[in-house]
Amino acid sequence: MSMQTTTAGGSALVVPIVSLLVGVVLVVLGQFFLDKLADQSDTWHWIQHGVLFVGGISAGIGGTRLWTSGQRT
Repeated sequence: MSMQTTTAGGSALVVPIVSLLVGVVLVVLGQFFLDKLADQSDTWHWIQHGVLFVGGISAGIGGTRLWTSGQRT
């Protein structure tokens, strides 16, 4: 395996890893930090739902892309 192939493969993993990490951070933010606000107001409750939804989608896409990149080796 050449250095160019290794570098191209490593940089291709950056986007899925970032997507997965952003998803996890959003889910944690929505679940734990927005919880008290969500209990006080319907608006914050729906914002919490949106944050959890976007976080789940982001983590799912990142995880799927990481899994498929591992299958290509």
